[in-house]
This record gives sequence, C-alpha cells and structure tokens, in this order.
Amino acid sequence: MKNLLIILLLCPLGLRAQIDSLSPYRNENLKPIESDLIPGYYGRYGSRVRTQYTYDGLDVQRTKDLKPYIMASGSPEAIREFSAYLNNRKTGGWLIAGGITSAIIGTIIMASNGPGSDGKFTMQQPFVCPTGNICGGSLGTVYGGQIAGYQTVTDTQRQNSYAAGGLTLIGGAILAGIGWGLNMPGQHVRRAVQYYNRALKQRGVSWQLKPYSSISNSGVGLVGRF
Repeated sequence: MKNLLIILLLCPLGLRAQIDSLSPYRNENLKPIESDLIPGYYGRYGSRVRTQYTYDGLDVQRTKDLKPYIMASGSPEAIREFSAYLNNRKTGGWLIAGGITSAIIGTIIMASNGPGSDGKFTMQQPFVCPTGNICGGSLGTVYGGQIAGYQTVTDTQRQNSYAAGGLTLIGGAILAGIGWGLNMPGQHVRRAVQYYNRALKQRGVSWQLKPYSSISNSGVGLVGRF
C-alpha cells in the first residue's frame, strides 16, 4: 500500500516534467508582445503600412510564429482569435491555389480561342448549292448538292469559348485576391495580441497542490505561482 502511494505521488510529477519538456514556453516565463507600424514602399505602386510584431525585443518574422506564445498564455480569448486567423490563413491558401489554377485555365482557353488577325471571330463556311439547281459561284458552275463557294460568318462557338475563358480568368483572379486578403494578418491577430497582453497583466497568484519528493521525505506541497 505504501509503495502504491509513492507511485501515485511520483507519476504526476513525471508527467508534468514530460509535458513541460515538450512545451518550450511556460506561462510564467512569457513576455508581452509589442507592435509597431512600419511603412513599406513599392516604387511606383505606392506605399503600405504594415504591423511589425516584436517579442522580447526581436522582430517576429512571420505572424504565425506568434502561435507558441499565444497558446502558452492559456487565454481562451487570445487562443480563439488566433485560431480564427490560422483557419482563415488555411482557407486563404486554398483560395489562392484554386484562383491561380482557374486563372491559368482561363488564359489557356482564351489563347486557343482568340480572335483572328482582324480582331473578329469569323470563319469561312461553305455554301452548298441546293439540290436540283445549278449554281455559279467562285468555284464556277456547280450542280445541286455541291459546294458553290465560301462565305464569311461569325464563329459563335469560338466567341463564346473566348468569353468563358475570360470569365474563368477574372473569377480566378478574384478568388486569389480574396485568399490573399484572408492570408494577411488582420483584426483576429490584433485582438489575439491584445487578449494575450491583458492576460499577462492580469496574471496574479494561483495556488495548487503539487507532489514533491526528496532524499529525506516525500509528500504534497502547496505551491504559489506568480
């Protein structure tokens, strides 16, 4: 019975040590996440202001790299907002991939069904002499059922295919644009960082029972976390 109690006391300690070894960040060691607005210049395309997040004085290169800190904070609100950003990022990636694929398909359709050198969708269609008649045309005198010549008509099939390719191209570009917008950090990340910093400020003293052991004795101790 005594051995069983010792095992029960030591097992949670070993499990806690294993969990801590898997997580590189602990709640009590977290530091605030700071942000700053940095202008970006794109030559003739103008400029755009982006948010640069920093942790422990170092720039966070990718916004998704904030995940370990947010998750380690234990703040349900921060985790919910950052998870929403990650889900949007995943959805945006699929939309970008689908949009680019659609745009490529639309470009191919347009290239293979484009207008002629005169900019028109026309083709030469044969004119057949009616049965029982004798016709004279560019090919000379022909009898009924034979081709008397050719006439220029609108190629509606090619014209419709070209229009469909254009719509596919535009639709793909719109999908890629929506995906790019979802992929960018926005309000979800901003709120996640705000909840994260608030959780650190509100972090007080919590008490919990923890098993301990030493060479001389073992038992359960009351530990305060600040």
